[in-house]
Amino acid sequence: MKRMTMLAAALLLCAAAEAQNIDDILGQIAENNLTLKAMQQQVEARGDANLAEASIEGLEIEFGYLFGDDGRRRHDFGVSQSFDFGALTGARRRTALGQNELLAIEYRANRRDILTTARKLVCRIIHSNALIAEYREQADNARTVEQAYRSGYEKGEFSVIDYRKAAVSLAEAEGNLRLLELERDGMLAELRNLNGGNEIDVTACEQETVLLPGSFEQWLEEASEKSSALDYLRAATSLSEEQLRLSRSEAFPSLSIGYKSEVVPGEGFRGVSVGVSIPLWSAGKKISSAKKQIEAARTAEQDALIQFRTNAEMLYDKAVGLAGSAAGYSLLLDSKEGLEDLRKALDSGQMSLLDYMNEISYFYSSRELALQTQLDYMLAVADLMALEM
Repeated sequence: MKRMTMLAAALLLCAAAEAQNIDDILGQIAENNLTLKAMQQQVEARGDANLAEASIEGLEIEFGYLFGDDGRRRHDFGVSQSFDFGALTGARRRTALGQNELLAIEYRANRRDILTTARKLVCRIIHSNALIAEYREQADNARTVEQAYRSGYEKGEFSVIDYRKAAVSLAEAEGNLRLLELERDGMLAELRNLNGGNEIDVTACEQETVLLPGSFEQWLEEASEKSSALDYLRAATSLSEEQLRLSRSEAFPSLSIGYKSEVVPGEGFRGVSVGVSIPLWSAGKKISSAKKQIEAARTAEQDALIQFRTNAEMLYDKAVGLAGSAAGYSLLLDSKEGLEDLRKALDSGQMSLLDYMNEISYFYSSRELALQTQLDYMLAVADLMALEM
């Protein structure tokens, strides 16, 4: 998916912080995440083990020191090396390389899941930053109103009921603000854990949105080529075919060639030894099993392609709908004229405090809905991006 900002070229930030880029944050997490580091080490260790198992068997050395009934001693010595067709033809090594490819793709899938989780977490933190900015504004506004009504109550201009309404509104705004800050701090702690314990400061207040692909079919084709989930199934099918070739090669006899010597006082025998191991009982069943595994892998791959398309289309349609809603709400987020008009009406006595509180609650609720729609859109985009990883 080509990254393009929809509303602005860079993130708008709370306060005067510098612009942030989510991909930069994800790059840090990909480098510092301890789970990914442990997985990478496991992949390397298991890969080495697979290649070791595919190697030709080691030399077999035998030594015997035997005592005869007549007191004579006999020395036996032998060295032999076994060879099987799977190792000689390279089928065993190719199978091991196929297994290692699966391990590498498993790592990619785990990396995709961790980075997608991090991307969504960053989007939620940005959403929380925007809400905190909103509630700070609400708290400041409620504080100004409370101070005005407290002063008026002390002068006898307002009733105690009006003053208490203003005080309750202030307490509610400040309480919501504290809860949001605690929630945001918790998400920052989660992000720190994903980053290997290193702090990441996310200060943006507006989501970095992206345009959806112009052609769904073209994007789907590109995503299918990049998808780690589909790559795993393709590699599994290829590995099943390689395992069938290995099973066929194992149906041939394996050879053992070596040197032997038998020495007793006064005489000795030395020469070459040759052995043959014939897999009479297991070869046919191994080949049959490998063929069935190929069919199963091919069926799984076809099923996955169908599900991939269905899931991608569902996510794409969801993102399209949310993109339209987010664009419609963008004007509401950019305008605060309604809030200023309400305050003027209250100050001039054209609106009661209760009406003002009801109207301002509706105003802020609309803005929160706009922010939530932007977040939902970004979460849908994150799911779409995950299909390309």
